[in-house]
Amino acid sequence: VGGKRILLDAGEPCSAQLLALGFRLPNLDAIWITHAHADHIGGLPLLIQASWLHNRSQPLPLGVPQHLAGPLRAWLDSILLSSEVTRFPVEIFSWQSGKARVMDTVEVRPFPTTHLNGLRKLTGNSQVESFLFEIRAGESRFVYSGDLGAPSDLKEVLKEPLDLLICELSHFTPEELASELRGARIGTLCLTHLSTEFDERRGEIQMLIEREPGIDSVYLPDDGEKIDF
Repeated sequence: VGGKRILLDAGEPCSAQLLALGFRLPNLDAIWITHAHADHIGGLPLLIQASWLHNRSQPLPLGVPQHLAGPLRAWLDSILLSSEVTRFPVEIFSWQSGKARVMDTVEVRPFPTTHLNGLRKLTGNSQVESFLFEIRAGESRFVYSGDLGAPSDLKEVLKEPLDLLICELSHFTPEELASELRGARIGTLCLTHLSTEFDERRGEIQMLIEREPGIDSVYLPDDGEKIDF
C-alpha cells in the first residue's frame, strides 16, 4: 500500500510463507503487531533471523503494543538477534491509542479493541493492549481488525467509507458481524482468521454478508492467496 510492503502481524510460519510466495524478505518495509498472542507474534524471531540470512541491511520498523516493547527487545537480545548480530536494527516503537504514525505516504492509526479485556482481569495486568489499524494512503482507506472482542470494536472506523476491511471471524458469529456492518460503506470485505466451525460454512457466510447493501464484494481467502483490490 502506498508503495510500501507492510506485514500485519507475524504468526508462525510467516517467514516460510513469504518466501514461498516469492517475497524478498529484505524488501519488507515494516511490521505492525496488533497484540501479543502467540498466533500474532510467534513468527517474529525466525522472520528477523531469516531477514538477516537473506542479507537485509536497512532498519526494520516494528510497531507493537507498549507492554510488549521492553520484553520483546530483551527476548531478541537473549536469543542472539541483537542488531550487533543481525547487522540491521530492529526499530521497536509503541502504539498510542488514536495517535497516527506516518511512514512516507502511509498513515496508520491504532484503535483499541476489547479482545484482551478478559485476560487483563485474569492476569491483573492492566497494561495489556490490543489494537485494530486504520491505514490511509492517498485517497484510499483500509482497516485491519487484528482480533476483536466483539464486532462493535469496529464502530468508530465504520463511520467513514472504507475501500477495504480485513476482518477476523473467530470470536463472534457471522450474524453478529453482519449486524454491525449494516449501514457501513465498504468496497471489499476480506474475512480472515476463521474458526474451524466457520471455515466449514464459507459459502453460507459469504451469501449472508453479501446481502448487506453497503458492501461491494466479499472474499474469504485461502492461506497464501494473493488478492488484488
